Amino acid sequence: MTPSFNETACLVLEEYAFGRRTAIRIADSATVYVMAAHGPGRVRSERARAAILGATRDLISEVGYERVTMEGIASRAGVGKQTVYRWWSSKSAILTECVVEGLVLPERAPPADSGDIRADLTAWFALIVDEAGNDANAALLRGLAMASAEDPSLATILYEQLTGPYESSIASRIERARVAGELREDLGASDVIEMLFGTLVYRLLSRLEVNAGFAKSAVDIVFVGIRPN
Repeated sequence: MTPSFNETACLVLEEYAFGRRTAIRIADSATVYVMAAHGPGRVRSERARAAILGATRDLISEVGYERVTMEGIASRAGVGKQTVYRWWSSKSAILTECVVEGLVLPERAPPADSGDIRADLTAWFALIVDEAGNDANAALLRGLAMASAEDPSLATILYEQLTGPYESSIASRIERARVAGELREDLGASDVIEMLFGTLVYRLLSRLEVNAGFAKSAVDIVFVGIRPN
């Protein structure tokens, strides 16, 4: 006789985190079900969830955020449209979860410390520009900018998951350079991030070329300004 759901599925109960939301995972030997703790009847298949997140990321990379639809996401993920709408209210909400899950751009190591802060920032920013400049990542970044304008909660998560960690990754290097007299006393890591990444995002939104030459030029302007030498 085949065991009932209650007999088989309740073998394992454990806390499970979906970004900011706590859920309960109920698993048996064959199937994983995920029920959101904040509402009854919200059962999520982990396989379907992963497929939807991956489909969203891939479609934004391929056709751009503005052309992606919930129906298109469902089709690419191989699930019903109602399944997507049951779990997320909008494509920006799905993209938010992609960010939380670390599916949008890799973590970036901090700048090296060669004793020359300008050279170290140039090399570090050139790597970031190289990653951001490929077509897929450029489309994702444009999509994030558009989605965060629609959804304030995504803007907050973007800072916590992307901008904030980049800022933290250079904070100690900036501090050492300041102590060594290479930088102004009142300069903070957030100032450097805003100047460099603001320029990068502007060029991506404008669909202008970003390359190693741009990275060097951006860092040079940060250091010497726009006045003639």
